[in-house]
Amino acid sequence: MEPRSVRPYIVALGLLWFVPAVLVLVLHLVLPSYNASGQCAGLGFGCTPTPADAVLFLGYLAALPLFLLGMVACLVIAVVRARRDRRAAARDASATSSDPEASEG
Repeated sequence: MEPRSVRPYIVALGLLWFVPAVLVLVLHLVLPSYNASGQCAGLGFGCTPTPADAVLFLGYLAALPLFLLGMVACLVIAVVRARRDRRAAARDASATSSDPEASEG
């Protein structure tokens, strides 16, 4: 049995965890930390969050679903790999049992 590659897991978790985290960080640093309309910044009492703070808030809201989706993606990758390995092992076992040259020597 050959060693398994971790590349599918890295790709899935990179797309679901790393890219959104970097996107939130970059947007938080790039977007203005003040409201262009001159409106007060914050939550409640008629105030609105600044664009930089709104990105952080949306990142907090997206964190749990993205975490769970990443776990489900890893589970799906593991199940598909296990099924593929099981089918390959069954195919190899049936090929060696039906091969008369393999059973002779």
